[in-house]
Amino acid sequence: EVMQAGDGVLCIVDVYNPTWGPCEMAAGHFSNLFYDNGDDMGMRFVRADASKIGALMEFRDTCEPSFVFYKGGDQIAKVTGADIVKIKETIFEKAPKLR
Repeated sequence: EVMQAGDGVLCIVDVYNPTWGPCEMAAGHFSNLFYDNGDDMGMRFVRADASKIGALMEFRDTCEPSFVFYKGGDQIAKVTGADIVKIKETIFEKAPKLR
């Protein structure tokens, strides 16, 4: 999904471990942000279960969610933990704002 997002789209990947509560708690905040602003700001929001994806092995044993930001297939930022303020700041800083 990161590669399919295209060059002009910010792809935010919520990497989570389903056995830890903070990972699930943070997801609701960003689902709403995406549905309210996703098209206007040129972003895609993806959730990825670290326990099921080999490329995310580094995140498997952590009790914190990680938010990895990609543009054009390249990682441009990462926020570890459920720091809602920092994640939103990063989204609004990195999103291309199509309209």
